Amino acid sequence: MKPAQVEAQLSRVLSEAIAGLRDPRVPLIVTVERVSVTPDYGLARVYVSAMGADMPALLDALTHARGYLQREISAQVRMRRTPTLEFRSASEGAPL
Repeated sequence: MKPAQVEAQLSRVLSEAIAGLRDPRVPLIVTVERVSVTPDYGLARVYVSAMGADMPALLDALTHARGYLQREISAQVRMRRTPTLEFRSASEGAPL
């Protein structure tokens, strides 16, 4: 699979999984702006945004839920190995 296809699938699965999180630090609407994967698919940087959210708390909550989110990816996306997720605010940094 091409990196762009993997990124699109990861974005879709993560959007649904994040929407299902029941953490008070996660607002109702969190947008996965983009996902960028390293060439070996070992790391996926997930850029998120949310209107009026406390971004440090949101990123902390998503990092805390990383195991659950990675299991969702492994269940729904056919990959040799599930990438480690790294969450960032969409307002920072360029893709890999």
